[in-house]
Amino acid sequence: MQQLTNHSMELVVCIVNPNEADRVIELARKKGIEGGTVFYGEGTSSKGVLAALGLDTVRKEIVLLIAPEKQATEALDYIAFKKKMHVKNKGIGFRLSLSQVLGIYTGSIQEKIQQIEEREYKKMYQGIFAIVNKGEAEDVMDLAQEAGAQGGTIIQARGSGSKEAKKIFNMDIVPEKEMILIISEQSQVEQIVQKISREQDINEPNKGIVFVVDLNETRGIQ
Repeated sequence: MQQLTNHSMELVVCIVNPNEADRVIELARKKGIEGGTVFYGEGTSSKGVLAALGLDTVRKEIVLLIAPEKQATEALDYIAFKKKMHVKNKGIGFRLSLSQVLGIYTGSIQEKIQQIEEREYKKMYQGIFAIVNKGEAEDVMDLAQEAGAQGGTIIQARGSGSKEAKKIFNMDIVPEKEMILIISEQSQVEQIVQKISREQDINEPNKGIVFVVDLNETRGIQ
């Protein structure tokens, strides 16, 4: 088994309008990324920058792609250009580093990909992921907005098989759960996370999970 150590692996996330996910996957394939996972979501913003982009209570498709850093960068640039993400309501794209990936094949079988040294620059935006019980996503979004979030996207697991979901996050996202994705400026992340954690009793058993990831690059946020 060959282990890839020259490149870090990244997750490319594209949030686009309905019926556009296949086109995103097609564009990614042209840059050498084979396949992806599609989830179905609903924008929840009623104000601010995400509302201006059209992510306000409308159906969205979320495409997840995994690739080495250089390939992920090229693919995101290409997708953003072809999808005209510089124009509002044309979608949002970002990429983030993965510490390890299992089940990804890059020409030869590999067991594990090690993360390269973390970059020493600060990210302008971070992604907040919250996984809560079914029916609680709207409450979480209300809390996040009270703490300064401009909106987010509720991701419904019914859009893709649980096996595919586990390959990305190493956890089960079943129909009894809902995932919320919030993109926020770094300066506001802590207060948003604390608000959700406190009001939703996240530290109690079976109440949910909240985690924050650095975004290496964002597209479509103006």
